[in-house]
Amino acid sequence: MPTVDDERLLTLLRDPNVESQEIAALTGVAREEAGRASRLLHGLARARPEDVLTLPAPLAAAIARAAADAGRTDLLAALASHASKEVGKAAKRGLHLLRIRGVAVPEPPRPGPPQAAPAPADPPLSAYASTVDGQGDRAVWLPRAVPGKGIEVGQAVVSDVRGLVELQVALLGRKEWRSFSRGILERGATMGVAEIDREAAKALVAEARARNDRSGQRPPDGADLWLQHLGPAGPVPDVAERFPPLAPDEEAAAVAASGMLHDLPLLRGWLPEEEFLRDVARRLDEIGVSPLYVDERQRLEQMARTVADASERYFDEPRRRLVAGRLLSAAEHLDRSGDAAHAQAAAAAGRALAAGTPVSAIPFARLLVEKAFPPEPSVPPAAEPAGSGLVIAPR
Repeated sequence: MPTVDDERLLTLLRDPNVESQEIAALTGVAREEAGRASRLLHGLARARPEDVLTLPAPLAAAIARAAADAGRTDLLAALASHASKEVGKAAKRGLHLLRIRGVAVPEPPRPGPPQAAPAPADPPLSAYASTVDGQGDRAVWLPRAVPGKGIEVGQAVVSDVRGLVELQVALLGRKEWRSFSRGILERGATMGVAEIDREAAKALVAEARARNDRSGQRPPDGADLWLQHLGPAGPVPDVAERFPPLAPDEEAAAVAASGMLHDLPLLRGWLPEEEFLRDVARRLDEIGVSPLYVDERQRLEQMARTVADASERYFDEPRRRLVAGRLLSAAEHLDRSGDAAHAQAAAAAGRALAAGTPVSAIPFARLLVEKAFPPEPSVPPAAEPAGSGLVIAPR
C-alpha cells in the first residue's frame, strides 16, 4: 500500500478542491473511504469513535493526528485498538502527548483474558436397528444423552402388524454405552443389525406407536413419555424409492432368482404364522392316513398339490402388502451390506407380490410355505390291477 505522510494527507483531506479519487489513488484505498475520511475530518467535533475505527489504516492514522490536535481523547482511545498496529501506536502517542499537557486521558481498553477453547462437542449418538424378521418384528436401539447422568438407552421391539410391543429403558455411562453398542453389532449380525440414522430410528418407533391405536395392541408402560423425551419424529423414509423397478428382462431374472434368498441366514427363518402352518400340517396328516389313494405316488402328489395351494392361499392381499414391505426392508439391509444381487432379488420379489403376480411365478413366495414341508422321497408306482380305473383298487 502506498505510504503518504500524515501531514500531507490531512492537507489533502481538508482541501475541498482535491477529489477523493486523487486521495484514493495516493493511499491505495477505495474512493468511498477517502470521501468518508474527508467528511469525518471536516466534522471532527461530531465524529463518533465507531466511525473512525473502521477507516483504512492510512486514513485512520491521519485522523489520529487530527484528533490529537483537537483533543479528542475518545477518538484516540478508540483508534488505539485499531486493527493496524501502526494506527494503534499513533493513537497511543497522541494520548501520551495529551496526558503530558495535563489532559485527562481515558485508559485504552485492555485486552480481556484469552478465551478458553470450547470443549469439543460429543459426537452424536448412533442408533441401531435390526432388519425386519419373517413375522414383521424388528428391534430398535435409541440412545439419548441425559446431562449429568449418562446415556439413556431405549430398546424397542416394533411390529408392522401390532405396533410398539416391547420397550426397555436403561441408563448407562458413556463407556458402558460404547461397549454396549459394539456388542449390539457383534451379537446382532445374523439379525441384520446395523447403525441407522437417528431420525429414521425415531420415525420407526413413532410410526409403530401410532399403529398400536389401530391394532388394539396395548403399548408398553412409559412408552409415550419416552417418545416425548426423544422429540418430534418425521415420516418413515419410503424404502421403495431406493429400489425402482429394473428393466423388464432384469426384473424377471431378479424375481426368478429370489428363491435363493431362503439360503441366507437373514431370511432362513422366515416362515408363515404358526397357526397357518398347523392347518396345512393337519391337512397333510389327513392325506397321509387317507385310504383314498391307490399308492404312495398318488399320495405324495396330492400332498405336493396341497402345499402349492396353501402357498397361493397364504398370500391374500393383506399378506402380499406385508411381505412385500418386509422384503424391501431386507433389500435395504442387504444393499447396505454390499450384497447388491440379493438386494435386487428381494426388492424384485417384493414388487412382484405387491403387483399381484401369481405366487407360483415368485420362487421366494412359493418356497416360504414349501420349505416348512419338504417333500418326502418319491416312491416307485405300485402295479395297478389290469382293467381298473378306480382310485381305490377293488378287493
